[in-house]
Amino acid sequence: MGTEKTAAPDLGDEQWSQLLTYSAGGQRSIVKQTAIRTGNILVIVSGSPGLVDAHLAKAFDKGQHMR
Repeated sequence: MGTEKTAAPDLGDEQWSQLLTYSAGGQRSIVKQTAIRTGNILVIVSGSPGLVDAHLAKAFDKGQHMR
């Protein structure tokens, strides 16, 4: 298993993103985790890198409206 920091969009007060790479049974998988905090709301999205990038802003907007 390996990890690599990646850039996260500047949407909140704090943000971080990482790629997790792991192999099992001859299969290699990559998972992206991105977290954005604004005030006391924390949104964490995890999944395939393309889907995380595609849906992060929408998830963040939903979190903003749950205040």
